[in-house]
Amino acid sequence: MKYLSATDVVQRIKSCLSAEGVDVEGLFSRAALGWFEQGTERAADLLALSDHFSQLWEGLALASGDPLIGFRVFAPDPLSWLGVLGHLMLASPTLRQAADNLMRYMPLVSPVVRATIEPKSDRVRVGLNLVGGVRPVPVQRYDFTWNLLLTTLRFVGGRPDLKPAVVEYAYPPPADGAPWSERFGCPVRFGAPANALEFANADITTPIPTASPLAAEGLFRLLDERLAQAERSSFAARVREMLPAMIDQGGALRDAVARRLAISERTLQRRLADEGTDFSTLVDEVRRTIAQQYLGSDRISVKNLSYKLGFSDPSAFHRACLRWFGKAPGEFQQKVNATTGAVAPASSSRRSD
Repeated sequence: MKYLSATDVVQRIKSCLSAEGVDVEGLFSRAALGWFEQGTERAADLLALSDHFSQLWEGLALASGDPLIGFRVFAPDPLSWLGVLGHLMLASPTLRQAADNLMRYMPLVSPVVRATIEPKSDRVRVGLNLVGGVRPVPVQRYDFTWNLLLTTLRFVGGRPDLKPAVVEYAYPPPADGAPWSERFGCPVRFGAPANALEFANADITTPIPTASPLAAEGLFRLLDERLAQAERSSFAARVREMLPAMIDQGGALRDAVARRLAISERTLQRRLADEGTDFSTLVDEVRRTIAQQYLGSDRISVKNLSYKLGFSDPSAFHRACLRWFGKAPGEFQQKVNATTGAVAPASSSRRSD
């Protein structure tokens, strides 16, 4: 089993809402998510992708006229979105442990979800933060995520009657909050400091009928390996893909890249170090590649190219070219001209008879 990818989410939204007369295809196109139809997940910029989904949910709520539309998208199999992690939850001893395991491996399911779980006096609080870029995350995305989480916990624990003690939203109160209370079966508070569900200890400590310590042990090892691999594999490539556009915009700053990947600068540096590289090295490699593409052509002057690559002045670019190519920018350009048969402006030739 595989985890529910963004492509799977897209298909589930379409199948649930298309039959209701909502122009789902048009909304996906306007949210710049039409390319998901080919099943291709090409976005390395997680915050940009999160913003596209926020735009989609805003459009769905507006087109349907239903502010609770997030509750109308569901997975037919409550564990289909979790893959191996779903099996671990079924093998967990209690719902609390299953929820702990879900929080622990959430990066495998959705890198833009920040989830926490903490005990209170007589309750357990599950916090949720959907990280976005420049676009605010609409409440419908939280409705969808909470509904999916609750459906999963009910299925795992064999408790179709499971409900939170209270739900909190960090959103202004709607004109009528009663529909949310009816959906959750408990009080719902708006205007809270954070988005969270709270469960009574008696409910969250429910034993799971399918608990299996031996199976859980093997699944822990498998998921730990996958989590480590997910943190390492092609991470440098993802960063490298983002750099050209950022350099072209006037600089590739470490904190800006970290924000786009929804991680801290410290985590960014650690993950790159795990792959045997660092941020400065990647920037240098990308600058060299861009310089090689432009040098020797008349598309841009050496001075403008130096600024395009984010150098403080042309002399810094001059030194970089000596280090990269063993030649100054002008010499590199003459070498390319000689290779292509072009005549350098300063040279002249006489035709022999």
